[in-house]
Amino acid sequence: MSDRRRYCYVSGLRLGVAALEELCAQGRPPALVVSYSGELAHRCGYLDYESVVRRHDLTHLRVPDINSDEVRDALAAHGVDLMVVAGWSQLVQEDVLDPLALGAVGLHPSPLPVGRGYAPIPWTILRAMRSSAVTLFHLEREPGTGDIVDQSWFDVPADATATGLYERVGHLQSELLVRHLDDLLEGSAPRRPQSGHASVWPTRRPSDGHLDLTAAGSDVDRMVRALASPYPGAFAMFGGARITLCAGALHGEARGGDPGQVVSVGEGRRWGITCGDGTVFVPESLRVDEGVRAEPTSLSMFRPGAYFDAPSEHMLASTRRVPVPGQAPSPDALQSA
Repeated sequence: MSDRRRYCYVSGLRLGVAALEELCAQGRPPALVVSYSGELAHRCGYLDYESVVRRHDLTHLRVPDINSDEVRDALAAHGVDLMVVAGWSQLVQEDVLDPLALGAVGLHPSPLPVGRGYAPIPWTILRAMRSSAVTLFHLEREPGTGDIVDQSWFDVPADATATGLYERVGHLQSELLVRHLDDLLEGSAPRRPQSGHASVWPTRRPSDGHLDLTAAGSDVDRMVRALASPYPGAFAMFGGARITLCAGALHGEARGGDPGQVVSVGEGRRWGITCGDGTVFVPESLRVDEGVRAEPTSLSMFRPGAYFDAPSEHMLASTRRVPVPGQAPSPDALQSA
């Protein structure tokens, strides 16, 4: 790695830790780490980087806005030539990028140009993709369209969860960045234009996780897996309480009653939820309102024969939004994981 070239590592997410740790372990630390300030702790996957940067004795700046004067001043003060964005839900503006001699690159967990936009990991599962990729690409003035440095493809298991994909993507990001950092700092990294049909995945709100228990069991199962930690979770209402299904699976043999009805499954107090096609989803872990995770069998409120609340048509409509191919997203979606 060139002694004359310096880079800044930008991430506010747990997704970005593996790459930073590996680069430091190899003796290739960044000149500056920029991470989310505490006021952004509500972001999915948020991580306070303080313990990581202290362990490696790195210069650290916490900010809510990557385009602030504080960031621009820090980049100049530390002689940063290249910015690496590994998880930041905000567009990096031109007045931050332009002074950087080597520009900036971003890491995105989809096979660009497919999957520009928001929530790529949940959408990968919701769209039942059987393979995907992590993309390392050059950031340009036109968001999300920059030339590709490299892509790392991986298989998506049929029973993939967001939790598992999140960890997998973090390691693939690390491999890509370690492989290409020297070339990036020398200005000789590959560049190939994005090609093929571009698609945009829209943002997801917490309310989009409201389950439609009249849907097929496979759809309910897919939603639960797609919104597992670090995402907000799929939920249904029961007696006015918000029940978040953190984990679970379809029962291979049990048949249920009416959609949304609680049925007994197996021995003891094990229970499941009847889906619209008569299959039964069996929760393995859940939260009641904003409480801690609990074992379903420990909660007496879920008696066989009881029903989950029927969601309103307005709520169901919001969970059935279909992305429009080619729809322009908010620019902030296009440079981060």
